[in-house]
Order: sequence, then C-alpha cells, then structure tokens
Amino acid sequence: MRWINRLNMLNGAMIALALAAAGRSNARPMRVYNPPGYYILHSDESRRMLRQIWLRMNYVAATYDRRLHRFFGGQERQKLPFYIYRHRREYLEAGALIGSAGVFIIGYKGQGQRLMADAGTTINHQMWHIIQHEAFHQFTYAMIGRSFPPWANEGLAEYFGEGLFTGNSFVTGWIPPLRLVRLKWEIKHHKLKSIRRMRHMPYSEWNDVLMGTNYDQAWSMIYFLAWADDGRYDTPFMRYMALYKHGYSANLAWRMAFGRSDGRFQILWKKYWMDMPSNPTALLYAKVQTQALTNFLARAWSLKQKFTSARAFFNDIANQKLKEYQFPNNRWLPQSLLTHAARRARGLGTWHLTTGRWPELICRLSDETSVIGMFRARGHRIRKVWVRVLRKHGATISKPADGELGTVAH
Repeated sequence: MRWINRLNMLNGAMIALALAAAGRSNARPMRVYNPPGYYILHSDESRRMLRQIWLRMNYVAATYDRRLHRFFGGQERQKLPFYIYRHRREYLEAGALIGSAGVFIIGYKGQGQRLMADAGTTINHQMWHIIQHEAFHQFTYAMIGRSFPPWANEGLAEYFGEGLFTGNSFVTGWIPPLRLVRLKWEIKHHKLKSIRRMRHMPYSEWNDVLMGTNYDQAWSMIYFLAWADDGRYDTPFMRYMALYKHGYSANLAWRMAFGRSDGRFQILWKKYWMDMPSNPTALLYAKVQTQALTNFLARAWSLKQKFTSARAFFNDIANQKLKEYQFPNNRWLPQSLLTHAARRARGLGTWHLTTGRWPELICRLSDETSVIGMFRARGHRIRKVWVRVLRKHGATISKPADGELGTVAH
C-alpha cells in the first residue's frame, strides 16, 4: 500500500454517500472517500480539512506499518475505516465516549472496528496527539487481532501520539519539556506505580480510572526501552512483542526477553529520567521546524519568489505574502503547519538564508550547532526536502534521533 508518490486529490475520490452511524433521520450525510493510502474516510468535513488529515495520517500510518513490520513481519493490506466528524453531536451519536475527542471502537452496533475523531473546524497539537494515539490502537488491532498489555499498548500509542509532522515526514522521539517536568515530579513524589504492578495491570483496572500518571509512566517505559543506553533494550523489547503476538502470556514473554528482575529495571528507568536534562530533544525539535519551514521555502522558490535574507522570508510569512500552492493543487500544504513552524522558530536560535541556486535555511542554535534546511527542485516539481546538522567543530550529523526525519519525494 504505497501512497507517498501518489498525492492525488480527494476531489475525484468520492464513491458513495452514507448516513451517520447512529442512523438518525436528521443526521448530516457522511461522504465516503477512498483515496490512495491507508484509510477509507467517512466525513462531513470540508475537502480542505480532509486533505490535511489524509496527508498527515498517511505518513503516520506508514510509520506504524514500518515499525510493526519490525516486530511481526508482514504489512497491513486492508484499508482502515476512519470517521471524521465536524459536529460533536454526530460524533457522540455514532458511539464515541462522552468526554472523548477521538476513539478507536471495536464492534459498536455490529459495525466492526473504526477510528473516530471529533475534528471540528481546526485541529491543534493536542487533537493530533489524540488522533495519532487512537490510530496506533487501530493499526495494531488490524495487524495482530488483539491488544497488547495496557502499559505497552498505551505507552506505544503515547509515544507515537507525541510524533511531529514536517509536511513530508512524521518524526518520533520528541520529549515535550513540560511532560518531562511533570514526569520527574511524579517520580520524585512517588505518584507512579512499581514497574511490576504496571506490567501486571489489567485493562479493567486501567479503564476504571483513566489516570494521567499511568499514561506518563507507560510512555516513559516505552521511551526508555527504545533509547536508554544507546538502544540496548530495543532488541529485547522487540522479542517481547513478538513472543506476545505468538501467544505467550505477557508475563512469560517479559521474563524470556528481560529476565525476572523488575527491581533492576525500575532502578535503571528511574535514573534515566531523573538524570535527563531539561530539554533533551531540543535539536530534534529544531530539525522538525526547520524541515517544515524548508518545505514552504521550496514551494515559494518553485513559484519564483526570492528572498534576500531569513528576515525577509519570515516577514513575508508574517505578512501573508509567502507564495504557496493553493488548494486543491497537490503541492498544497496546510497553513496551520506554516503558522506553527514560524511561531516555534522564534525561540530556537538565529536564522540565516543562503542565496545560491537552491537557498538553504539555517537555524544556528545557542551551542553553535547549525541545522540546515535543504531542498532540490526542478521547475514546479519539488524533488526532495531534508535537513542536515553541522556541529561547531565541523562534524556533520545526518541521522536524526529516531531515523524518521528523512527525505521524501513529492
């Protein structure tokens, strides 16, 4: 299911009309779209909103496909149902939980599994987090037909929920500074469970009281397993997942992959987080924003707009004078992505712009590391957009923290 080089518009993809799932006679009609990619979309949203969701969520799903392939082999071949509501009433009438903004539902009124989102008219960072989180549950269920133990299932969903979008890649591995502050406080004040109790917690207990501390702890355990000690625990965790998928109990799979010492794991996990600096993924975040802005720089360049400096570039963004491809052109990117990246750019470092054949957008951080946004284009065709990092002493770092901030052709 390869979609990245097939950014065809949704305009010709409408295949049917359906009523909202609740079946009320006064419900708004839900159009059904079957565009290239991982999802069949059911929605009463505008095509502009659907295009934004479709674009981002196919990068998200491609990441899930690739990561779960590492664990289990194979790929997800069946397209997944995604219901996107503009009005909250219809979202709740379709079976969503009161108080939720996005859910993954299995077997509601005999209608099978579905991902649902109360998208409204705009989607902020928190809403993207929810959609990405619930989409991971859907993808996992579709791929293996069961849920992992709560700590692993919710921790992985939170890990991917924190993922960031650049316009041509989905980036994981970011640690939000405020979440880190909260986690350290929770550890210091003994608000979290023991690792053993967390591992053995059933869904009945998890769902009985949906505690934010449980989500923080599950996320932190997954992050630790992925990154602590230069990825030392990544392979054992992959083995744990594979054993569980093949029918071993969660506890036996854990013992076979990690041994019996939950206490040792807890000591290492706690030390890892309490020793963490205040903004450990600042470089990754700078790379994300630089790549997002470079996507827009490349589009402006392909539309014959030139800039004498980074200040001129950012001024044109602020004054809404930046040339962009307009919807429904397939090079269009959502304005919200540009607005967010430009706002976040202010506190990252100092910005510079080269004026060669292909301009380069450079963010110089406080430690004199340079994050360089680059692109190649031919006419209106943007061939690739990527970033590289140049340290103070000249060493080039091309591999990002999680290997997801790469080059994707348009």
